[in-house]
Formats: sequence, structure tokens, C-alpha cells
Amino acid sequence: MKREEQIQKLKSFFNQGEQREETIGMEVEHFVVKKENLEAVNYDDQFGISDILKKFDGPNIEQHQEGEHLLKLVAPNFDITIEPGGQLEVGIQPQASVRELMEVYFDFLNKLVPILNEQNYLLVTFGYQPQSKIDEISWLPKKRYKIMADYLGKQGKYAHNMMKGTAAFQLALDYESEEDFIRKFRVATVLSPVLSILCDNAPFFEGEIFSEQALRNLIWNHTDDSRTGIIEEVFASDFGYRKYAEYILSRELILLKSEGQYTATKEKTIEEIFKDRDLGSEELEHILTMVFPDVRAKQFIEIRMTDSVPPQCFLAVVSFWKGLLYDQENLERAVEFIEQFSVDDIIKAKEDIIEEGLDAQLGEYNILEVADKLLTWAQTSLGPQEKIYLKPLTEIINRETTLAQQLKEKVEKFNKRKVVQDYSLNSLIGDDEVEGTSFFGL
Repeated sequence: MKREEQIQKLKSFFNQGEQREETIGMEVEHFVVKKENLEAVNYDDQFGISDILKKFDGPNIEQHQEGEHLLKLVAPNFDITIEPGGQLEVGIQPQASVRELMEVYFDFLNKLVPILNEQNYLLVTFGYQPQSKIDEISWLPKKRYKIMADYLGKQGKYAHNMMKGTAAFQLALDYESEEDFIRKFRVATVLSPVLSILCDNAPFFEGEIFSEQALRNLIWNHTDDSRTGIIEEVFASDFGYRKYAEYILSRELILLKSEGQYTATKEKTIEEIFKDRDLGSEELEHILTMVFPDVRAKQFIEIRMTDSVPPQCFLAVVSFWKGLLYDQENLERAVEFIEQFSVDDIIKAKEDIIEEGLDAQLGEYNILEVADKLLTWAQTSLGPQEKIYLKPLTEIINRETTLAQQLKEKVEKFNKRKVVQDYSLNSLIGDDEVEGTSFFGL
């Protein structure tokens, strides 16, 4: 295919994603660790991650394997996949409300946590593994990850830390037109350093207290500059479907997926690879997952800069983005507000939050000031129940202390194992099923 044909294929793909429903999807990555020492549970351990998936099995759940390895479960409203270091990810299908997302997530927890309790395992949400070092964590037996590990390991010193040691929360939002896509994509990109530090939940690095802040941000900064961080094209006056397509085509692909099989593509760009190939739907979906910026496009806008955080916090993040981007008046205000920031402002803020945390600046503003302003706007468009979900973000802003900082302080006073255990989702669920609504007092 010629370059222009490739661009048109991608533009058409983005066009097909346009819709007016304004649903919300999300993915939450978790660590499974041993209660007695907080070490990671590996995929191939005796009663490891693979056995947990098998035990989770039941009616209406489909198993997906690669060779002899069980790697994915698909349930009616969610699916479970495994990341390179055994991180357990639940992906929840797009829902119409925050409450529905919460209900599906707690259904997942109520099924999983009793299985883990039987083995004295904890399910935890942190930005980075609480105890095990990268070299102590085995790789998931998946060919895609083997090829990615070989390639990315040559690009950045923390690439393998990213793959095996980190966990994130990701949000998927709809767009109704190219103009709507542009506006939402730009706002989310500019706010990347704000949400990164506001949801900093990585107090540990390689088993020790991390002395700085925004660890996942630091790790992504040293993974592969060509496909991570901020997409500078977003700030161009002609940004849109075409510009994003050009960004995608200029990246090296790493690996090609065709008819379910993976092959390494080394240094070839996506444009070069598909010069003699057709871009079918499988190929289009694959190439869009081979870049890892803070905000990226598929047939929705994926917002990716938040650490894996407890449910009360990630539901606050969902409510924040819903209130800000799904209300036209707030979206207009946000678009006007971000016009004052340059790409250099965003890149500098992403660097500064590592050392300065919540004291860092975004342009002429303190990051907390930006967060408070936008959270106030988001509240105006949410109903009474949804406003309740915002409370954890409000508390972080008012206390001027991130989750990671709070945990570091607790570990200094108490036993680390007890702090992690108390922070685990096991302590939230206990032995009885818990409804998300009761969790929030609704």
C-alpha cells in the first residue's frame, strides 16, 4: 500500500469510532503477592497466576490460550488478561455510568479475592511491585512479550521495569467527531503531568522506599522515547486523524501480528512494513497498540498516565474525566484554559514532578492549582451521587499529599507487610461479597 492509502485506512478506522453515546471503559492492573513476604506470584509458580485463572473459570467465561498456556478469560462484562510480569489486568466493557463500572469491578473482585485468600495471596494496586525486584519476576510465556522485551531492552534502561514491574489504571472515552476527538485528546495530553502526580501510588522501587515521586513517569521516560510520553503532534494547528495516522506510520513496529502469529520487525517503520501488505482490521488494531504515549487513539481515546490505585481513587479519576470532557461547557472551558500551555511546558512538568511532586509547576501555575480548578469544573456537571466519587481526589488536593507519600509515612511508622496488607483489596472484600454501592455508602 502506498503511504496515502495507509493514511486513509487509519483515518477511516478513526472515523468508524465516532459515536454520541459517551460511554466509559476502563482497565485496572493489579499485583498478586504472597501475604507472608509480599513477593510477586509468578505465572508459572506452584499455584501461580495460570492456576488462579483456571480456578476463576465458570459458566459464561471463555478461556483463551496461546499454545498450552492460559492467558485470558472473557466474561460477559469484563475480561482478564496477564501483563508481562504476571500483573493481572481486568478490562471492563464500556458502561453508561460510573456506578455501572463500579458494579462490574466489584463483581470481579468478589469472584477473585476468595481464590487468593485460599492461598494466602494479596491483591494490591500500586504503581510498582511492592517487594520483588525485576530479575526475580519471571516473564509471561507469550511470544509478543518476548519480542517486545528484546527490542525495548535496547531502547531504555527501565524498559523491563516498565514491562514487569509497573501497574496502571487506564480509561477509555468516546468521541463523536474529529473535532471532538481533537479537543478531548489535547486536554487529556496537557493534563498528563497533573494526573500523573495527583495519582502517584508508587511508594516502592525494587523492594525499597522510592526517594522521589512519580516513579512510573520516570520509568516511562527511560523506556523508548519514540513511542512514549507526549505526542508533540497534538500541539500542531492541523492535528487530527491524519496527523495521528502520520505519527503511527513513522514509528518502528517492533513486531507484526498476522493470522494470530507474531514476528519481529526490527527497525522497520510501520509505513515500510505495509508498503507491500494490506492494512486489515487485525493489523490496524495491532499497530495502534504498539505505541505507548500518555494519551493514545484507537476507536476511542485512551487516557493512560494514572498509576494503579484503589477503587475509590480510580472511580474518582473516572468521574473527573467524565465531568470535564463529557460536558460541553466544561470541555469548552478546558480547551480555552490549555491554550496557554506549550509542549515544552508539558515536558518540563513531567520531569519536574519526579523531584518536586505536587509542588511542581505547569507553565505559570502550580499543579495543585490546576487540579483544584479543573476538579471544581468537573463537579458542576456531575449528579449528587457521582460527586461523591470525587472525594479521594479532593482530599489529595486539600492535604497536598499523594497516596505514595501517605504510604511512605505509614511504612516508616509501622511494619511494611502490615501496611500493604491493610491496603490490599483483600481487606476491602473480606469473606463476604461486597457491593460497590455499600462501599461508597450509597
